[in-house]
Amino acid sequence: MTREFLRYLWYEWFRQVGEALLIALIVTTYVFTTVQVVGNSMYPTLKNGERVFVPKYRMWMVRLGLDEWRRGEIAIIKPPPGAPNSVAPFPVLGFKFRPYFIKRIVALPGDRVRIERGQLFVNDYPVPEEHITRYLTPYPDSFPVVRLYQGKPVSLQIGGVFVPVERLPGYLKPLLGMLEPPPPDLKEKSYRLPVTYVPNLRLPPGYYFVLGDNRSLGGSEDSRIFGPLPSTQIAGTASFVWWPPLVRTEEGWKLNWRRLGIPEGFLKVPPPN
Repeated sequence: MTREFLRYLWYEWFRQVGEALLIALIVTTYVFTTVQVVGNSMYPTLKNGERVFVPKYRMWMVRLGLDEWRRGEIAIIKPPPGAPNSVAPFPVLGFKFRPYFIKRIVALPGDRVRIERGQLFVNDYPVPEEHITRYLTPYPDSFPVVRLYQGKPVSLQIGGVFVPVERLPGYLKPLLGMLEPPPPDLKEKSYRLPVTYVPNLRLPPGYYFVLGDNRSLGGSEDSRIFGPLPSTQIAGTASFVWWPPLVRTEEGWKLNWRRLGIPEGFLKVPPPN
């Protein structure tokens, strides 16, 4: 076997591997990819270890203005830089990377959104979330909770703790511009003593509100922690569960493939006024 022939074999091997990697990169960037569910923040809809199908072409269509994200879709997102758990160590190798989260889009640009004692309101409509409440009772928290004094917001409750507005991290500062004004009587009262209230957030162009389906205490890190999400942080939506193909139940093995549609409650949300 001549040296020239060995060189040719190496060249052919690298060329074929390179072509395969290039095709895989193009497909996963522009056509489709799959994402593994890590954790239980989307329980009961998705379970830890399941894999979902993500049509990546939709992301490019949205960015070109040919499509749009919809309320109720399950999105593949990256939390804003600096948010809790927005950076994670890569297993074994140890280098840092920004992981993807899986959350549900519950409010769109222009919507008014708030949570009162566990009930989600979008455009003042109490969204019935039977896909959640059939399996768990949402923790009765509220968002956003604002402390008002001298007619101005002085702190926001984030993760159960009131944070002064001047100490809000950068990724939460846009929240201040989204708060709807307090009722006149509450504003007047704030000149005598601090008061708290739960306003609507009016989402500006390009911002989305996302929540995990697991609304139990500590069940999900979502827009209640890192605020509304810029559209640039949405990488696609999950449309189908494909792995594992079978799951074991009390009745025996059953097919696990299932489509991830939009829950009926989100289809009834009125347009913003």
